[in-house]
Parts: sequence; structure tokens; C-alpha cells
Amino acid sequence: MAVSCLFALALWAAQTPLGVFAADTNVGGATGSTLYDPQQRAYVISGSGQNMWDRRDDFHFVWKRISGNFIVSTRARFLGTGREEHRKIGWTIRPALDPGSAHVTAALHGNGLMSLQFRRKPGAITEEEKSADSLPHADAIIRLERRDGVYILSVAQVGDTFVTQRLAGVTLPDTVYVGLFVCSHNATVTERATFRNVHIATRARRSR
Repeated sequence: MAVSCLFALALWAAQTPLGVFAADTNVGGATGSTLYDPQQRAYVISGSGQNMWDRRDDFHFVWKRISGNFIVSTRARFLGTGREEHRKIGWTIRPALDPGSAHVTAALHGNGLMSLQFRRKPGAITEEEKSADSLPHADAIIRLERRDGVYILSVAQVGDTFVTQRLAGVTLPDTVYVGLFVCSHNATVTERATFRNVHIATRARRSR
């Protein structure tokens, strides 16, 4: 399905100074900020952080608590040329706000790599499944869905066809923190990114 035909997602009606999100947080040793433009429904998020990898993550996070099945989508782009090729932006789903939390993360890297990163248990080593799509220097549509315990990543450059991958076997609680993040991959550097067309929708659980 082409991005130009992206299906309509229901934007949650409850708005805050952070739009569809409830709060923003520095996770681990990161610093950062979130600016929301209600007219454009767009975010500029900045964040530092040594990395999101191995046994811990450092990043700036703007989030909302969600239960059950859901689907989130945004059009994301780095601002500036950046210092590190593995600076990261995207969506992350986590049961806790500590740096060693289990998680499932849709990460766009500064060099264009798109991947699903995940930590099965708190403090475990991060694992990764790389997308077949690469999105260097592009506006990227990043869509992440949780469907009855399966995580589905769909990505594309604007105007292209979605490339989709599925992740099963990672168990997170029913209620999780879901949101956008920026990690600079360098504790002394702050990176910035824009996120437009941010949508969050819940989905009914499959009947049994």
C-alpha cells in the first residue's frame, strides 16, 4: 500500500500542551526537550544520550500510557547533518521509564538504517531485526502496531510503498509507555528531529 494512500488513523481527541502525549521524560543520562506546534500538529524533539543499545538506553522521550492493541504513525525527519551515523529517532514501547527496561523500538538511524530493536527482559542485551528498507536523508513514514502481542513495523519514504516486518515472541505488559524519542548516540551532543502527522489509535482485541 502506497504511503499516499495511508489509511486514516483516529487522532485522540484529548489534547495537552504536548498534543496527543501526556508528558516528556529524559531517560537514563540523556537531556532534551519537546516543542509542540498545535497549528501544524508537529513536534520538534531534541535529545542527547550515549546510545540505545546493549543493556541500557539514554534518550529523550515524549509518551502516553496505552493499553491493549494500538497503532501509531508519524512522518519523521532528522534536523541537521548530525555527528553520529547511528543517532536514532522513532517510536518506542516500554513498560517502564528506566534505561534498562524491556522494550520494542522502531529506530531510524542517521545513516538511513531502519530496524526493530528490542529487549526481552529488563537489563537484557538489546536485539535487532533490520528492515529491508533504508531511508537516508528522507522524510520517513514510521508506523508501529501492536496486534495481540505481535509487533508490526511498516516504513517507507513519502510516496513509496510500505516495507513491513513482524516481531513475535517479545512479551510486554498490557499497559505500556508509547511515544517518540531522540537519541544522539553521543552523550556530549544534542540532536533534533521533526515529527509530523502524529497519530495514535487503539484497536479492539481479537475475539476468542
